[in-house]
Amino acid sequence: MLEIKNLHKSFGDREILKGVSLSLNQGEVTTIIGPSGTGKSTLLRSINVLERPEKGTITLNNRKIDYEALSKSDIHYLRSHTAMVFQNYNLFKNKTALENVMEPLVYTQHMPKPDAQNRAVELLQQVGLNNRHSAYPIQLSGGEQQRVGIARALAVNPTVLLLDEPTSSLDPELADGILKVIQDLSSLRIAMLIVTHEIKFAASISDTIIFMSNGKVVEAGPSKELFRSPREALTKNFLEIALK
Repeated sequence: MLEIKNLHKSFGDREILKGVSLSLNQGEVTTIIGPSGTGKSTLLRSINVLERPEKGTITLNNRKIDYEALSKSDIHYLRSHTAMVFQNYNLFKNKTALENVMEPLVYTQHMPKPDAQNRAVELLQQVGLNNRHSAYPIQLSGGEQQRVGIARALAVNPTVLLLDEPTSSLDPELADGILKVIQDLSSLRIAMLIVTHEIKFAASISDTIIFMSNGKVVEAGPSKELFRSPREALTKNFLEIALK
C-alpha cells in the first residue's frame, strides 16, 4: 500500500536521509525508533511533502511518485492521502476544538459547513472529547490538544496517518490516554507510521518496528521479534540503553 525506495534528503551539506526504504501495509501500525537526529521526523515530513527529498520514490495505493520529478498534482495526492499529527499539536489558537477539526473538512474537502460540523462532532467523540467542542487550545490540556490534533488528521480520511512523537510533550498519565486513542484507531484499519522515543509505547502499539540510525534503516521486523531478539548490534545496543 505504501512503499518508499531509496529516499535521500539533505539540509545544506548535511545528508539526513541516506537511501531510506520501507513498506507499510493497510491497517498496520509501524513505529520508527532510533537515536535523536537520525532523520525519523524528516522521513515523516518527506512523505507528507512538508520537506522535499532530492531523490527517491514513493508508491501509495499503486500510484508511484518520483521525488525528483514531483508535480503539484503529486503533492496534492500525497497530502490528500496522508495526514500529520505533530508533537506540538499545531492547532489554530483562535479556533475552538470543533473549528480546528472542521477546518480541513471545509477547506480541503469542500464539505458544507453543517455537514462538516456534524462530522467534526463525531471525530471529537471518537477521540474522547465529547464535552470540549467549544474550548480553545489555551483552555485544553496537552493531552486534549493532542486528541484534537488526531481528530483533525482523521478528518481527511487518510490512507496513512503519520504521528511525529505524539506523546513526547505529555506527562505519563496523559500519554497513556493518547496510547489508548491510537490503539482504538488501529481497529479502523488505518495504516499508521509513528515516530517515538517512548520504547515501551512503541512495543505496546506496533505491529512492526523500524530501527533507524545515522539516516539509514538498520533493521526492521515484527515488534515482538525485534524487541526479543534484534539481529543487528546497533539495534541491540540502542535497546539495552533505552530500556534501562
